[in-house]
Amino acid sequence: MIACDMAVVHPRDALVALADREGDVAEGALWIAAEDTSGLDVARWLERIDELAGELRTQCGIDGCRPGDAPLVAPLLRSRLGLRGAGGGDPRAHYLHSVLERGAGVPIACSAIWIAVGTRASIPIEGVNTPGHFLVRVGDLLYDTIAGGEPLDAEDTRRLVERSTGWEAPRVEPAWLARATTRDILARMSRNLRGCYSCLENWPLALRAADRCVDLLPGDPAERRDRGVLLWRLGQTRAALDDLRWYLERVPDDAADRGDIEEIASRLRAFMN
Repeated sequence: MIACDMAVVHPRDALVALADREGDVAEGALWIAAEDTSGLDVARWLERIDELAGELRTQCGIDGCRPGDAPLVAPLLRSRLGLRGAGGGDPRAHYLHSVLERGAGVPIACSAIWIAVGTRASIPIEGVNTPGHFLVRVGDLLYDTIAGGEPLDAEDTRRLVERSTGWEAPRVEPAWLARATTRDILARMSRNLRGCYSCLENWPLALRAADRCVDLLPGDPAERRDRGVLLWRLGQTRAALDDLRWYLERVPDDAADRGDIEEIASRLRAFMN
């Protein structure tokens, strides 16, 4: 059941309220899509997720689903959705309704479906904000939701991060395996869309995604910085300067990018004078 009525609540308001209460990842992802997709029926797609969860419960049997039934999720989603990985250059790979419809999605969107279906079937699946990729965890086992569904060991995870980021990763760092909150997941989805639309030079949607990032993480200097730089590139001088000043007031003097941001802010001030 949806917590908000689209007829009376703006998708952004619904999104932020849901993040505040650590709500359903799938609903949050659909509110992101609803803001960018005219007429999107959030309830319809949540019903589809409920149907998938019902099928999973049936497969688990009369005693219900348990954490040990997590290996059933991958084949179910492959057979019903054709769930598979897709490149991030296509916006459709980021929006949950499109992934449910087409089967092709970036790792975090596929993971959101795993989390939503598993949670509804009483399998406690949580997201893991791994650098360069996104995984899910059930108990102590990690899964790559765009792979075959087999659990990953530490070496699998290390290689995945190394391949995804280009870093030399001699070991798995504990910080890579921290649980991702609903807010973390929705902010990362919005950040990915900001990057996707920037590459496509679709500036209105890139800026909308940047606004979502700031609304979800209002105290994060990096989100203000990134929106400020985007606003600068779009010629929105006053708004860009406000964001970049906010950033500079909150980061240490030895921040790696402080000099670059100060230079942009100086240009903006000169332009306005």
